Amino acid sequence: MNYQSIRAAVETPLIATYNALSPAVPVYFDNVFNLDSDAVAEFVDVTIQFGLTTEQTLTTANNYVRGIVVVRVYTPKGKGASRNQSLADRAFTVFETLNSTAKPASGVYVRLTSIEGPSFSPDFGGQVPDQQSRRAFTPFFVSRIEASFQATILS
Repeated sequence: MNYQSIRAAVETPLIATYNALSPAVPVYFDNVFNLDSDAVAEFVDVTIQFGLTTEQTLTTANNYVRGIVVVRVYTPKGKGASRNQSLADRAFTVFETLNSTAKPASGVYVRLTSIEGPSFSPDFGGQVPDQQSRRAFTPFFVSRIEASFQATILS
């Protein structure tokens, strides 16, 4: 199983989308920390989690992987939701593009299920008041858009 190629199939179009903006919006991924969050005006954080990784096809090959991709958009707080929503819409467009891309002869084929969000800070449905109060004191307005996916490894 090649998790890196699956991650690349989802992450590469997100990077391209946010880098194409002027100015480019920094994108951070799992295990890459944004140490500059107090110094940048806006950024995007992408998390990919894998779920079922042993689903077998009619043969014995494990060709299907399920997971979820979560995109969080951070913009300056106190300036309205417009910029944040505009950047979240870019992630939505990437998700829709992945779903409309034709199946290749080889490589990774990704399909996303229903797209949820954007939901906005400070409440992401958390039940712990302390988590919500910490978000209230961050300098960022945060939105979250997510979708589960199924990736097929083609030979």
